[in-house]
Amino acid sequence: MKYVLTIALAPIGGKREREAFNVLKRNAGSVAEVVKKFENLITAFFSERDLRRAEALGRELSTLETKADGGRREFMRILHKGAFLPAFRGDLARLAEQLDRVADTAEGAMRAILLREKLIKVLREAERRSTKVKDFRVRFLKMAELTTGTIDALKKSIEVLATDIDSALKKAQQVDELEHEVDVIEQGLLNDLYEHERYFDSVTVLQLADFIHRLGNISDRAEDTSDLIEIIAYTFRA
Repeated sequence: MKYVLTIALAPIGGKREREAFNVLKRNAGSVAEVVKKFENLITAFFSERDLRRAEALGRELSTLETKADGGRREFMRILHKGAFLPAFRGDLARLAEQLDRVADTAEGAMRAILLREKLIKVLREAERRSTKVKDFRVRFLKMAELTTGTIDALKKSIEVLATDIDSALKKAQQVDELEHEVDVIEQGLLNDLYEHERYFDSVTVLQLADFIHRLGNISDRAEDTSDLIEIIAYTFRA
């Protein structure tokens, strides 16, 4: 498969293409850092109940998101200079945009959570009333951990896209499988949330539902990106 991809890129030189892929790989790493930082923030807020640490992690996350956005712009600049044949360029530009949306979604979720400082106290009091609420929180943390794993698989798929199409496709498929696992947890959490709503005020129920959806959206954006990887991989093989 390495030979097939080399043949596909050879007619357009290769130097700019290699530069572009290196930028894209670094950017995938930056996006993965954003999501990992978000997982850490979830732990700090919902498990450690440390608002100050969560806020510090939020600032770090925003810095990483800005870095990722800069990587996307750099990749687009190289494309505009003529990297890749036109048949590849559009899909690659969309890939960079979809990858950026993963980081944007994580940052948006972070901002929403940090606006709800009172939630730490509300969850603590609810857990005193029912151990089921603690189980709910633990599974939410598990969902965050699995989300990080989904983005890590996406990163690895992008890293080998230029050198090993089969491995890139396998990792893209893994993204889809992990996203499905996240969906299952998300639906279970929403079902339990409304069963446990007697332990929360109405605003808390709505906000927790929103947080669950926002966390699930990160993996959804990753799946959108992995779908594009499959299209690009098949195009390279053509």
